[in-house]
Amino acid sequence: MRRRSLIAQVALLGALVTLALPSSSSALSAVFISLTPTGPSPAVLSIGAGLYPVWTNQDTVAHTVSFASGCSFEVAPGGFGQCTDGLGSVVGDYAYTVDDTTEASVSVTPEWRAVTIDAKRHGFRRGSKVRLHGALAIATLSSPAFYGPRMPVTVYALPHGHHLWYRLGVVMTRPLMRPHLPAHSVWELWVRPHGRTTYRVEATSQPEAGQFWEQAQSRPFGVYVRHHR
Repeated sequence: MRRRSLIAQVALLGALVTLALPSSSSALSAVFISLTPTGPSPAVLSIGAGLYPVWTNQDTVAHTVSFASGCSFEVAPGGFGQCTDGLGSVVGDYAYTVDDTTEASVSVTPEWRAVTIDAKRHGFRRGSKVRLHGALAIATLSSPAFYGPRMPVTVYALPHGHHLWYRLGVVMTRPLMRPHLPAHSVWELWVRPHGRTTYRVEATSQPEAGQFWEQAQSRPFGVYVRHHR
């Protein structure tokens, strides 16, 4: 039953692809912008975090790409150019000019992330310890991942009759590999509910380098204490 529950959780997370952080830029996927006599193509580009833009010059003269952040580089005819400071991999909007005249932009959007919560059942005897657990998966963009991410998740509780959620604790996920299942991580936390309580888990952490993933929140999971006659 536990294995079936795990399979069901991971199935909800969908198919995964691999994501590398900017520190491993060689593993990232490039998205090309063409420099032409009439300007960059596309002039407005939207990409996911973890991808990075590369400019290729298809004109017969050199062009200079300049960002407000200070990144600037010249691309010779038939050559390639890019910023080396991580620009274009972290979530944000980046405006730039070509030859100080043509205006263009790159927009980086956060990558997908999902987290789940579950328990053996909903009803427990009074005083029982309950094992909350779930799975965490993130989008990845390079070679297939064999293990899931190591990220903290935060577990919240809402006792019956209360209006505010309170934080139970932060748990570090543990990478796990199962045959025939996408790479993912798992987490667990033991609690002792005193009455009807609803729990949820959130994944909101980001690397120090910047924002890469969406904030994720699980569906609520309710637990109640069975009363015996």
